[in-house]
Amino acid sequence: MNPFPQHFEIGWATLWRVFLFIAGVAALYFASGAFAALLVGVILSLGLDPLVSFVAERLRIGRIVGTLVIFLCALIVLVAALYFIVPVVASEVGGFFTHFNESVVTLFNVSIPIPSLTTLGTNAGAIINEFLGTNGSVPIVVTRIFGNLLLILAAFIITLYLTIEKDGADKMLRLVLPQAYERQVLAVFDRFKLKMRRWLGTQLVLSLFIGLAVGLGMWLIGVRYPLILGVIAAILEVVPIIGPIVTGAIAFLIAITDSVALAVYAIIFFFIIQQFENHVLVPVVMGRSMRVHPVLVVFALLAGGELAGFVGIILAVPISVLAQEIFDYMAERKEKRMGLEL
Repeated sequence: MNPFPQHFEIGWATLWRVFLFIAGVAALYFASGAFAALLVGVILSLGLDPLVSFVAERLRIGRIVGTLVIFLCALIVLVAALYFIVPVVASEVGGFFTHFNESVVTLFNVSIPIPSLTTLGTNAGAIINEFLGTNGSVPIVVTRIFGNLLLILAAFIITLYLTIEKDGADKMLRLVLPQAYERQVLAVFDRFKLKMRRWLGTQLVLSLFIGLAVGLGMWLIGVRYPLILGVIAAILEVVPIIGPIVTGAIAFLIAITDSVALAVYAIIFFFIIQQFENHVLVPVVMGRSMRVHPVLVVFALLAGGELAGFVGIILAVPISVLAQEIFDYMAERKEKRMGLEL
C-alpha cells in the first residue's frame, strides 16, 4: 500500500485564505507609513492609559478632561525642552564633534569626516535630500515633508482617541478581529500590553535618571559638553549594557583632550553610575521579569533601522516584544496540547 497520497485537492476556502494573506502583506507594504502611525498610537496609548486613569480618578475630573490635561502637560514639557535644550545643544554640537575628532586622531591616528557647522549651510540641500530620500525635486520634497507631518498628526490623533476611552486599544481590536481569532489575539495582546506598559514606564525613568546624572556629573568634574553627553546617555540607555559603555567611551574621548586625569575621573564616574544602575536602580525600578533581552534589543534596533529608518528604530523594541509574546503564547499552547494528548 502506497503511504503517500496520489493527489490532493485545494478548496476554495484555502485559496481565499492565501489570497487574503497576500493582500494583507501587500497592504502593509504599500501602507507602511499608516501602519507605523497606528502602531505608534497604540503603543503611546498603552503607556498613557494608566496615567490618565490615575489622574482622572484622583482629581475626579473625568477621563476626557484627564486625557487633555496629560496631553497639555506633555506638550508644555516638549515645547520647553525644544526652547531651552535644543539651542544649547545646537550651539555646542560643532565643538563637540571637533573635540571628539581630535581625540580619535590623537589616540588612533584616524580622522572621522564630520562636516563643521560652517559647511552645513553649503551642504543643506544634500543633507535634506539624504534625510528625505529624494532627488532634490521641490514637489517631491514638499510632498515628503507634508506626508511625514500628516503621519505624525495621525499618530497623535490615534493616541488621543485610544486614550480617551479606557482600554481603547482592546476595544478597537474587538471591533476589527473576526470572532474566531478574538480570544487568541486578545490573550497575546494582554501579555504584550502589560509588558510594554511596564517597559515604557521603567525605561523612561531610567533614561531620565541616567541622562540627568551624567549631565550633572560631567559638569561637576569639569568635562566639556555635559548637556550633550547627558542627552546621549539618555538616548543610548534604551540599549542595555552597550549604551552606557558607548556613552562612557565618548565622555572619555572628550575629556582626554583636556587631561588624562580628567578622562580617568570620567571613567570612574561612569563605572560608579553603571554599578548603581545594575545593582540598585534596575532591580528596584524594572525587576528581572520585565527586562527585555539585550541581544533582542540590539538586533531589533539594527533590523528596524535597516528596514524603516528612524521609524523602524522607534518601533523596533515594541515589535520584538510582541513577537516574543506571540512565540511564548504558541509554545505554551503547544505544551498544553501535548499534555492533554499524554
